[in-house]
Amino acid sequence: MMKTESLVVGASVIGGVTAKELSKRGIQTTLLSDKPHVGKDGKCTSIISASGLPKTGIHYQDAAVHEIFGANIHCGNAQMTVRRKQPVAYVLDRFKLDALSVEQAQDAGAELKTSARFESWDPTTQTAHTAAGPIQTDYLVGADGIGSNVARQSGFPSLEHFVVAWEGEFENAALKEPDVVDVFLDVPGLFGWAVPAGEDTVRVGLATTTAVQLQHHKGKLIQEPVIQRMLHNAKKVREFHHTIPLRYRRQTQKGNVMLVGDAAGQVKATTGGGIVFGALCAHELADSVKTHADGGELDYETRWRQKYASALDGHRHIRRLLDSLPPSMTTLGMNVFSALGGRAFLERKGDMDFILERGVESLS
Repeated sequence: MMKTESLVVGASVIGGVTAKELSKRGIQTTLLSDKPHVGKDGKCTSIISASGLPKTGIHYQDAAVHEIFGANIHCGNAQMTVRRKQPVAYVLDRFKLDALSVEQAQDAGAELKTSARFESWDPTTQTAHTAAGPIQTDYLVGADGIGSNVARQSGFPSLEHFVVAWEGEFENAALKEPDVVDVFLDVPGLFGWAVPAGEDTVRVGLATTTAVQLQHHKGKLIQEPVIQRMLHNAKKVREFHHTIPLRYRRQTQKGNVMLVGDAAGQVKATTGGGIVFGALCAHELADSVKTHADGGELDYETRWRQKYASALDGHRHIRRLLDSLPPSMTTLGMNVFSALGGRAFLERKGDMDFILERGVESLS
């Protein structure tokens, strides 16, 4: 039987960060992929804040394909444009980002096993049963996404709030502003988007509450004049459907079994983005495991909540507010916000990740 100090299930970007950070702290780590390759097959828009991306610790530069400087925010007939002189976000090749993250984990000493689906967990013997055979481990980490098998096998509470998403990537698109994203707030549950991924490539998508709503609002989004102009002569090169958690689980640690990233629900409820906070929580997980290996407490749950739960709660409160407003009030609110100087405030101080913290700092 194979033995390892820590076993990380899920060889996508967050699994790679977790395995790297554990290995850097001297914890023998094995990383499992259920596929013959690594990654989540590109099922992600992969637009990440310029301020948050360096905090992940990923050497992401080779995966960056485009810079974003602002956003056109649409709601009904109202529109607000926010733009900065420096990039506010980067659009990435998610296939490359996953591969880079896992490569960095291997460089740090982690062992990668592919075609090794996690099947079950025996807490009595501390053994994970996988398609590659049984693996005994001191620490089991689920970085295996919203459908986490680790969470299911270990009896974690379910994720309580999520949305369903669709996205298509189109080439030969007519982009009037190739460095600005378009955001459509009229979609309940999350929003619609058009994210440039090059001078003539765009990722168009939306996320909403149910599959029925998804089809309805997809039709409406494609009919938006802005989108119609973009896609008039464009060619769709790929598309996918995905489910996104919008609230973290009530519990993410049970003894020596821990969840991180989408598996834990560590995702921004305003945008559905989870890479920055997932990576930050992975650092906390690695610190906690190292502390425990040295004779201290295994307190991952406490660590990540103390540092990042309030930021994620801030995104959730904003999401709940937006969801509670009828479309007419959302439009009015955006007009009032813009008239009161909201656009200038966002251009100077807006933060895509730590929304409330940055706002408080700016006003103090």
